[in-house]
Amino acid sequence: MSIFDLLNEALLLIGNLQRAAESTGKGEEATLWQHLREHWNFTVTTGQVYVFEDYLAGRDPARTSYVSTAFKVRADAMSQQAMAMLLRTLDEMAAPERKLRLLILIDLLNFIAGTDQQEALARYREDSRSDAPPPVIAFFDTREEANAWLNHLSAPPSYGHVMIGDEYYEIWYSREDNVRELLRGYVMEYFLEDFDESKPLPSPAASFNTREEAMEWLASHPASPTALVAIAGEYHHAVYHKKFNRHTLHSLSRLREEREKRKAEQERQEDEEAESSED
Repeated sequence: MSIFDLLNEALLLIGNLQRAAESTGKGEEATLWQHLREHWNFTVTTGQVYVFEDYLAGRDPARTSYVSTAFKVRADAMSQQAMAMLLRTLDEMAAPERKLRLLILIDLLNFIAGTDQQEALARYREDSRSDAPPPVIAFFDTREEANAWLNHLSAPPSYGHVMIGDEYYEIWYSREDNVRELLRGYVMEYFLEDFDESKPLPSPAASFNTREEAMEWLASHPASPTALVAIAGEYHHAVYHKKFNRHTLHSLSRLREEREKRKAEQERQEDEEAESSED
């Protein structure tokens, strides 16, 4: 079974046990399962699936405890409570395949502590609860530059985002067959949900005649992490990428246009599939 399959099954177990805790009024347990879900999300969405797989392969086969020394030293109080809950659940659970999923979750906690990523996880949790779009790994001016960078990495992230100009792209990497892909990402379209097209847009934070003027202003007025600005009368989301101290600009009208095009294409494909099945 691949590491992706193991992680996905572990996520399904989190969901099942979290819902069970919620339905029986065990709010503290439900919170701890959510804490574990955030560990899972952090590991997967920051492109560390293969790093985690290598961590699992490097465990001491003679270890006598499920809990690593690093975890005992570094883990915060909530992670310690989550570990205690996992160990109790492991003792109570009979099905071998479900025990395996629990062991994956135990080692996710060990992994974060063993790689000293508690602060990085805390920042990720904070960002995920704000209106920040996904963090990016790198910036490029052209697709060719991004492809060259990705193809020359000895160990690409299993997943992640990069910026090409003002556009999000997703990295997909399969270590088993060395497939490396850059696919256009549409994460900024989620921000359209903040604006009802039937209502007037709110006032922009600032208005400019040109993109250059907007970027100059943003350099001394960084978005936090996003802001609505107008350029030549057209509204844009300004996104501040704090790690790189850079901004990108995303036209609302273009985001809507691309969303409608993809929606129409999806409907066309569904119609063709329906006609094919009828034949």
